[in-house]
Amino acid sequence: MLNDLRGKFGDKVLLSPQDISEIIGMSVGEQANKRSADDFPIPWSKDSGRIKVTIYHLADYIANHGKKQVKQQIAKIPDRLTRTQKKATKGHLEKEWWLFRSRPIIAIIQKSNLEQALDKKTLLTKILKV
Repeated sequence: MLNDLRGKFGDKVLLSPQDISEIIGMSVGEQANKRSADDFPIPWSKDSGRIKVTIYHLADYIANHGKKQVKQQIAKIPDRLTRTQKKATKGHLEKEWWLFRSRPIIAIIQKSNLEQALDKKTLLTKILKV
C-alpha cells in the first residue's frame, strides 16, 4: 500500500486534506468536521497552521479500514434468509417504507378530496338551478 501511495505522491511524506480526500472518499469539509469532533480516523498534526497527515498513517488507515469494511460486509450477510426477509428485500415491505413515499400519497389523497368536493359543488349548483 505504501508503495502505491509513494507512486502517487512521490517523495511527499506529509499530505494535505486535499491530497487524501479522493483516496479516503471524504471531502475536505467532512474531514474538518470530523477533526473538530475528534472523530477523524487518521492521526493528523498541524504544521505552520496547516493540517497534515503522514503517508505512513494514511497507508495504515487504508490497510486496516479495508479489512474492517470487508469483515462488516461479511457480518451483514445472514446465513439463511427466511421467506419474509426475502419478500422484504424484494419489495418495499421494510419497516416504515411508506415514510419515504408519504408526500406523493398525501398529494394523491388531497387531489382526490378536492375533486370530490368540486363534484359535489357542481352537483349542488346544478340541483339548485333546476
